[in-house]
Amino acid sequence: MKTAFVGQTALSQGQDQRMRHATVDEITNLLISSRRLRDEGWNSRGLRVAVESRRLHRVRRGWFIEQSHWRELLPESRHRAEVVAAAFSAAGSDPVFSHVSAAVLWGLPLYRVRPTRVHVMTSPHKRHSVDGMLRHEGPLPQSDISDIDGIRCTSLARTVLDMARTVSPEAALALTDGALASVGGAAWDYDDEAAESLFGELVARARRPGARGILQARRIVDLANGRAQLPLESVTRYRLHQLGFARPRLQVPVQRPDGGSFWMDIAVDQSHAFIECDGRAKYLNDELRGERAADQVVLQEKTREDWVRGVTGWRVVRVMSEHMASLDAAESYFRAVGLFGRRSTRPLSFDPAP
Repeated sequence: MKTAFVGQTALSQGQDQRMRHATVDEITNLLISSRRLRDEGWNSRGLRVAVESRRLHRVRRGWFIEQSHWRELLPESRHRAEVVAAAFSAAGSDPVFSHVSAAVLWGLPLYRVRPTRVHVMTSPHKRHSVDGMLRHEGPLPQSDISDIDGIRCTSLARTVLDMARTVSPEAALALTDGALASVGGAAWDYDDEAAESLFGELVARARRPGARGILQARRIVDLANGRAQLPLESVTRYRLHQLGFARPRLQVPVQRPDGGSFWMDIAVDQSHAFIECDGRAKYLNDELRGERAADQVVLQEKTREDWVRGVTGWRVVRVMSEHMASLDAAESYFRAVGLFGRRSTRPLSFDPAP
């Protein structure tokens, strides 16, 4: 286990480092132990006031992060911080983190999953969940244990199946797609062999009978596709599946005027439509926009969309998270934009990727 205090002053004045994701190493440097704070002159009352005044955030008993840092962490990174703090607190017992806690260590996305406790695997005689820790009883062969930055957790395949059995199908598909993408890489340079290896292991595990939620896990593994770039793409595909559409294709290239390719998120062949999954961050997030102004991003997207429609003859439908929030919302939106009314079995008018 790495030391928790490399290069970090306990309460840096006026520092507001903007963070979206935080690695285990970054979190290790952000965590501050109550022992260290006491050594620097803080007493129990001072710590309580700092937490109540939102200067410090208590991650778990004995561990804190400055509130300015905590506010900038995505939910996955917040739970990762809780897992790292739990690992420090359990020094010597060497727990194996599982389920959602293993998922954040693997860097997998959480779609509408907000964990309230740290999850660990335990032996049958230790059943009780204590101190913000949820203990799961069950067999855990050595092959199902991995080490990530000095923290033990369930293997990638074991983690995916545990999650696919126990969370909503939307969250399960987003996470399973994310796992395949983590080994397959970018959709336009996808490593089919690496992704197929993980997929094969997931299929084999999903065939094992008996576990709660295994039927859902089988359905999710069958639908999974590592070419999905974001959870919204995964959820959109799941809604299409629920509404009876044939399996769509992902990241379909359309030739650009300069000879390169525009990569379209989802191609719905029977409707002759592309679906682009747009989060608001694409237009409002400074980091994603780079040096472009929001109106410049909008103009470039419109130019891109006009070109794609002209080249392919297909429409382009843009969805945001609220459109896919529920099955009813998705059906209403897809009907409003004509996705149901334009179903077709005609061949494509351009040459798509396989």
